Amino acid sequence: MKKYISNILILVLLLNFSCQSFLEEDPKGQVAVSNFYNSVGEVTQALIGAYAQARPLYTATSLCFASDMASDELSYANGAGGSSLSVYDSFKFNASDISLINTYKYSYQLINSVNTLLENLKAKQLTGDKTKVPIIEGEALFLRALAYYNLVMFYGDVPLRTEATSSVNGLLLPRTPANKVYDLILADLKTATNQLTETGEGSGRANKLAALVLLARVQLSLGQNSDAVNTLKLVIGKRQLYSLYGNNFKIANENNKTESIFEIQYGISPYNSDLIAYLAPRQLTGVGFTYGILIPSSDALTKFDVLDQRTTFTFWNKTSTITFDGTYICKYNDPLLPGVQIADAGSLNLPVIRYSHVLLLYAEALNASSNGPTKEAYDAVNAVRARSGLGVLNNGLSQDQFVDALLDEGLREFMCEGSRWFDLKRTNKLAKYLTKYGFKTGTNEVFPIPQAELDANKNMTQNPGY
Repeated sequence: MKKYISNILILVLLLNFSCQSFLEEDPKGQVAVSNFYNSVGEVTQALIGAYAQARPLYTATSLCFASDMASDELSYANGAGGSSLSVYDSFKFNASDISLINTYKYSYQLINSVNTLLENLKAKQLTGDKTKVPIIEGEALFLRALAYYNLVMFYGDVPLRTEATSSVNGLLLPRTPANKVYDLILADLKTATNQLTETGEGSGRANKLAALVLLARVQLSLGQNSDAVNTLKLVIGKRQLYSLYGNNFKIANENNKTESIFEIQYGISPYNSDLIAYLAPRQLTGVGFTYGILIPSSDALTKFDVLDQRTTFTFWNKTSTITFDGTYICKYNDPLLPGVQIADAGSLNLPVIRYSHVLLLYAEALNASSNGPTKEAYDAVNAVRARSGLGVLNNGLSQDQFVDALLDEGLREFMCEGSRWFDLKRTNKLAKYLTKYGFKTGTNEVFPIPQAELDANKNMTQNPGY
């Protein structure tokens, strides 16, 4: 399947422009930068390279499953190479956990790529169609805001880097208070919403709607609820829900203009996602090595109704010829059967923002800003429920009860899409839902800073409790 990133040169340039890791610099890259960024076309190549940095950030051993495992959504089953994930079931995190290391590392690699692009965008006289420059800048700012939002939600105070890292000294920054990081995120997104178009510049590239939705998420996280309502009103009606929930997870529907707003672009190995390998049952033979490591938690399963069409598209316990040893996630299996090897099954894009996100966020914002659910808030969540074949929510819910209803709906709607931790934290419900698993108030609202960062950066400190 053809992807929008197909030129190997772009990836070579990307490796030169960004850190080899979040601790080490590649001095050769400075020569490459000086000879590049001379035209709008070259800047566009660098931007596409920055998008590629988001691929590893949303894989199983990074942000996506870290968010879902550190919640009531997924549990560790067993299987080769997955024992380290068992700590998520008990909140016994350590600073050497690979998913938390990767989330931190890949976020800063993405940020450094964007900072490099932004600096050269301003410093050089570009040839080519300069009307594209504000759009390119808007996309870059969206990516930086997305990376910093993930970082601040996961780790709290983090180093704020707005300049390209060109030496080891650039990596030795102290932690910046979260409110200052949020100031940059808000500024980046407000600029992005002003400069991006609704249609976007191509498949896989951010558009105005994506920036608005991310802005609303940030506003809700900061308690700016009325602002979030106004932001989301600009997106309401710009997309619609598929009549069939499962259409969101079909190869043929990637980057659609129906429900999709922003997706992480994957393709055939080595540009594939590894989500399906961790989710697919071990008994699924003939498709390569499957792990069967992660399964839906018992709490998550109780929230699904047999009448809910999402149940069929989310879970499987057998195929026509195989009975599995439990219930597994089948959401990303479209490229897998029949006869596709597991290494190439990860070609399915990951949806980061869909229109159902917009509707549930809108309901959340209305409920928060009005001190209780309005008719419009009910209408928004009921639209998501209706698509899935469920009846309407009962009227008369309190403000807090309505939040719980939205979280239940979000779990069913976004299972294994990397959303659950963010939803619980944004609504201040982490302790309510996760204390039974070992969540400790005052510690587990954030994750540990990776030990490798602490070892390399003398100005870095660990989060309390770790």
